Amino acid sequence: MRLIVTIFAIIISLQCTAQKWYAITKNDAAIIALGTVSGIADGVNQNLTHWRWGKGKYFWDVKTSWKNKYKDFDNGNLDARFWGSKSVFVAFTDGYHLTRMIDRSAMILSVGISAGELKEYKKKDRWKVIAKKILLSGVSNRISFNIIYKNKY
Repeated sequence: MRLIVTIFAIIISLQCTAQKWYAITKNDAAIIALGTVSGIADGVNQNLTHWRWGKGKYFWDVKTSWKNKYKDFDNGNLDARFWGSKSVFVAFTDGYHLTRMIDRSAMILSVGISAGELKEYKKKDRWKVIAKKILLSGVSNRISFNIIYKNKY
């Protein structure tokens, strides 16, 4: 709890300063949200993999859900269950792949948002903006990951 209060205090203090690169923008809020989504997806993924979340559930059980991409794996039919289920749409066949897709998509979107905003800052301040965005994304990601991952049951 202390860590969350400290981070909140830092964010508020950055918002109150007059220097433009310090200010928390709407894009920064989006980066924090995307970092949080990414961390939650990563936490769920790791719990599925290591702590047996979803055990016995058709979509979530990592020991059997990988078969969902095939028409009838147990009887030897290795054809795709639907077009793309073994390639581009594998994320929609089981929880493990879905959480990986959400994690990666959120981080890629975060990078895109960050890169698009850089041109608004002076060249000498851009490294500070990049550092701020990495910090915001990384902290929100790891806080949300730890909240989910530590809830093993």
